[in-house]
Amino acid sequence: MKVYSKMQESGLFCTFVNNNFDEMEEIRSRIVKKVIKTLMPLIIGIAVLWLLYKDINLNELWEIIKSANFYIIAFSLLFGLAGNIFRALRWELTIQSLGYYPKRMSLIYAVMGNYAVNFLLPRAGEVWRSGVITKYDKVPLSATFGTLIVDRFFDVVAMLFILLLCFALDFNFFISYFNSNPAVGSGLIATFSSFWFYATIIAVSLLLYLLFRFLPNFYLLKKIKLFYRGIKQDILMVRKMKQKGLFVFYTLLCWFGYYLYFYFCFYAFGFTEHLGPVAGLLVFAMSSLGVAAPTQGGIGAWHFMVITSLLVYGVSYEQGSAFAGAVFTIQSVWLILIGIFSIFAIQYVKRDLPETTQTSNKESNDN
Repeated sequence: MKVYSKMQESGLFCTFVNNNFDEMEEIRSRIVKKVIKTLMPLIIGIAVLWLLYKDINLNELWEIIKSANFYIIAFSLLFGLAGNIFRALRWELTIQSLGYYPKRMSLIYAVMGNYAVNFLLPRAGEVWRSGVITKYDKVPLSATFGTLIVDRFFDVVAMLFILLLCFALDFNFFISYFNSNPAVGSGLIATFSSFWFYATIIAVSLLLYLLFRFLPNFYLLKKIKLFYRGIKQDILMVRKMKQKGLFVFYTLLCWFGYYLYFYFCFYAFGFTEHLGPVAGLLVFAMSSLGVAAPTQGGIGAWHFMVITSLLVYGVSYEQGSAFAGAVFTIQSVWLILIGIFSIFAIQYVKRDLPETTQTSNKESNDN
């Protein structure tokens, strides 16, 4: 019996060790995936930076940067801050249209913290700001995430509007840009004229149709349908928003703040201060396309778009590189510092009972 008991204990011990080993392997696998997700975009961004700056004399670059008026760049940071505040106010309208009333300062801090998180892990900031409002202000995650998609949708609309405005104001800029950067133009032409591009779109569309048609109860498809219904419901709620005009007004102020955030930096350098607001808008639009790249803060892609755009306006490669390097670094440090402060500050926002709860309590008391 003693031998049998020891064998049982030994078996339990082995099971315990194996279970813990499996858990440790799973944890290690998650850590490795997170490290890869963090480092890969950063490595790509740094590689692009190296390609852009490898042939530049760093001493000459530093001399150009030292000649900048850093007080003007510091002043421009206030417009970026204002743009983010208006973004938070716009987000507040969409959440309130769903019947939830988080504290305004919570939303402002969440938007600010979003950018700091994005520097750690690209695109993770949006998930974080949805989750943090759910955690502290008790708004369902489906609601915050749904409004976030609406928020991004209108950003895309605003960006398309800015690009159309740029085409109308200076179409020759784009002709000169693609002539100066034939690799970009030829790459786009090659993509949209490729048989495989359209074949892939057709194949993916056909596959999705077949899955939805013949496997409607497939787990992944059910999740997609549920997600789609939630987003559709949120968009319909936003359509019923009473303050649509204010929503559009906040969107305009948000993007106007971002534009001034970038354009005022032109006045910090002698070689860009004469270019004017239209040139500022065009370079800003191109830089915004760079921010969309899946790297930390658009690092690398943002520099490329700014440098190549300034070349069209007669700014030398060295000067454009100095402008891009200085402005991106200062603005990034600013966003990270404000973001870190916001991540800690959001925990200490004074919160009362949600307005919806207060209303229901009042109604019950009246009855």
